[in-house]
Amino acid sequence: MHILAVDDERNMLEKLMTEIWKVFPRAQIHGETDVLAAAEWVEKLAEKGQMLEYAFLGIRIRGMNGLELAKQIKMLYPKVKLIFCTAYTEYAFDAFGLFAKGYLLKPVSAEDIIRVLDEMVSDWRKENNEMLRDIRVQTFGNFEIFVDNRPLYFEREKAKELLAYLVDRHGATVTTRQIAAVLWEDRPYDRTLKNYVATLVRALKNALSNVGVEDMLIKSHNHLAVDISKFKCDAYDYERCDSVAINSFHGEYMLNYSWAEFTVGRYTHIE
Repeated sequence: MHILAVDDERNMLEKLMTEIWKVFPRAQIHGETDVLAAAEWVEKLAEKGQMLEYAFLGIRIRGMNGLELAKQIKMLYPKVKLIFCTAYTEYAFDAFGLFAKGYLLKPVSAEDIIRVLDEMVSDWRKENNEMLRDIRVQTFGNFEIFVDNRPLYFEREKAKELLAYLVDRHGATVTTRQIAAVLWEDRPYDRTLKNYVATLVRALKNALSNVGVEDMLIKSHNHLAVDISKFKCDAYDYERCDSVAINSFHGEYMLNYSWAEFTVGRYTHIE
């Protein structure tokens, strides 16, 4: 197993590699302080026909930043598991929905790595042989989600609304406070509401887990997002000027939810 670790601070890199080794004692761990050198090493590894399973990357790195490196790595290894290690959470959250399977705040410990790996859908202790699921999200008209052409069942209607809000956010992360403000706009954000949002997030995770598609949800601390690469969505197709999606839009978007009215205006303007 090959693992890449990149950090432009030598002491942080050595610490990171030590903690990775505690989790993966049999892995071949390659460390770089220079992003260009890391990119070159990845290219050579690909030329040899060898797999890169994990890449632990900083965000702010001299030369080429970690996001640019992540794009290059993904081109060569689409299935690589990217984990950002950074002190700058605002960058990690943006990257989270686009490239990464997780993020860690420096200094990184072996326990942190295990926690993030355990949160991944793909079991890090064994190969995942499950078939890819067909996930389709309908936003025009009423909001619905279909997994293998079957509508997804939610025990809590608010959990379904939460998923709709995350889809509307196009993969951008939202906080617990933001969720509460949108789904309960008239209620004060107190401990009771905060706990209820946490319960709602668990209910959403359970609904997705029941049909094996929990990897479309990205969760870290009090931030939440959807991985837009995991599902098809009529609204996303519409924004890409897909003819089928354009013909299916009749000015109605997520009629179930009043907060979605703000998005309708944008789509009407596109039309």
